Amino acid sequence: MKDKSTRQSPIHTNELADIDFNPDTELTEKHWQILEAAIRVFSEKGFSASRTSEVAKEAGVSEGTIFNYFKTKKDLLLGMLIPLFVRFFRPFVLSGVEKIFKSRTDRRIEDVLADLMRDRIRLAQNNLPLIKTVAIEAAFHPELLQPIKEKVLPKVIGIGTRFIREEVEKGTLRDVDSVSALRILMSMIAGYVVLRNVAPEVFGQEDEEVEIQRMVEIYLNGVKAKD
Repeated sequence: MKDKSTRQSPIHTNELADIDFNPDTELTEKHWQILEAAIRVFSEKGFSASRTSEVAKEAGVSEGTIFNYFKTKKDLLLGMLIPLFVRFFRPFVLSGVEKIFKSRTDRRIEDVLADLMRDRIRLAQNNLPLIKTVAIEAAFHPELLQPIKEKVLPKVIGIGTRFIREEVEKGTLRDVDSVSALRILMSMIAGYVVLRNVAPEVFGQEDEEVEIQRMVEIYLNGVKAKD
C-alpha cells in the first residue's frame, strides 16, 4: 500500500473529532497495516478479549511499534473510525450515491433504487468485519459513534432527503416525510445485509438480484393489496 504521509506521532482519542473525508487521509502505510490487523483481530475475538500483542503479530510488527502509532489500545479501537470513514462513509457521502442519484434524469426510479441497493450491499459486504466491530463495540464505547453523528449523518440525510423531495415534486413519490422515507430505505438495506449474514440458511437462499428487485418493489408499492 502506498505511504500516504510521513506522520509518525501516535493517534490520540481527542484527534478523532478532526477526521475528514479526504481520500488522502494522512496516515502512513504502517498505520494502515496496524489498523487492518486490528480490524481482523477485534472482529474475531472482540475488543476486550484481544491483546495488542495479537494485533502486532497479525500486523507483522512488534508490540512496541503499535504504541508508536496508537497511544493506547483504546485509541487503536477508536482509530478504526478512520478506515470506516475512508472506505465506507466517504464513498456514501461524496461519490457513489450522488452519482447514482444524478443518473435519475433519464432512468426509471426503480432502476436507480436497485443500483443504490446493489452498491450499498456490495460496499457493506466488503467492509463487514470493520462495520461489525464498530457496531458491537459502540455499545460499550459510545464515543465511537460521536464523529459519525456529527460528521456523517448530516451529509447522508441531506443527500438522501433531497433526492426524495425531488421525487415528491415530480409526482413519482407521494407526499411523505423525507427523513422517514430515507430511514426506511436505509433500514431495508441494513436489515438485508445483517440477516443474510446472521442467518443465511433462512435469509440467504434467494438470488441477491431477485431480493433487490423485490425490496425495490415493496419500498415503492408497499405490501397492502391494491383496491
